[in-house]
Amino acid sequence: MRGITLQRLQVFCEVYERNSISAAARALGLSQPTVSKHLRDFEAASGLTLFVLERGRILQTADADAIYSESRFLQDGIGQLEGRIDALKKGVGGKLSVMSIGLLMNHFVPQACASLMQKMPQLRLIVDISKSAHQLELLHAGLIDLGIMAGRVPVRDEEFTLLGRGKLMAVVPRDNPLAQKRQVTLEQVFVYPMVDTTARGPIGNVLEEALRLRGLSMAGAVTCNSLEAVPPMAQTLKRCAIVDEFTARSLQQTGIVCIDLAADIRFDIWAVSLPSTGNRNAIRLFSDALRKLLAER
Repeated sequence: MRGITLQRLQVFCEVYERNSISAAARALGLSQPTVSKHLRDFEAASGLTLFVLERGRILQTADADAIYSESRFLQDGIGQLEGRIDALKKGVGGKLSVMSIGLLMNHFVPQACASLMQKMPQLRLIVDISKSAHQLELLHAGLIDLGIMAGRVPVRDEEFTLLGRGKLMAVVPRDNPLAQKRQVTLEQVFVYPMVDTTARGPIGNVLEEALRLRGLSMAGAVTCNSLEAVPPMAQTLKRCAIVDEFTARSLQQTGIVCIDLAADIRFDIWAVSLPSTGNRNAIRLFSDALRKLLAER
């Protein structure tokens, strides 16, 4: 009985209900020869004669009546299954909790959320901001489904998906001589008083290594534990700083300017989740949208 497939059963039911191979073919979006073949294969697999031709008309046999009666629950089940699949695609009854580092919240994460909600309009979406270490804690506690992190992140049993890469840039006061340059070196920037970012952060780790290779260090009197705090502090204190490109390009301060670094110092951006947990379809769609946005910038 291996020859009785779901598609052949669907063809049988359509022909039975419509008393016509051509009408069944139109309903199924198949060619008439294909429908006829499925019907012959179904009869061969069952070993029964299900239809007979009489004066050019298809007539059901008693065996066909019996099989159709038994097959209705399968048709109803298929309809319910298709409805459930459609509901899952739209996010009905589903939830996704996303936590991101702050540097992507001004543009990229909201745009990825918009893309996700277009595809899953009935999904319940929860978005928050926190540092990578806190995200990992909440991820393992089951309080978030997806973390968006950057830089070097310690790996345990999480699933990491690379979304893109970012680079570091310099921020200098508008009246600083470096403000007239298109590119600056780390050595040039660190001649001036600095607002440092903590080396404990993932991006701070990347910067610290680049400084160490050049015999420099983050030893300024002012250190910010949050990247978002660096630009306003740099403007108020009239100091230089090194920040990521996303923080640099969303500056609201007018007293400082962003300048490319001569050295191409980059960091990775990750989507982090736990395998086989959370709404996997929503996680995939959100991650794909964010990856696309980062690639297009």
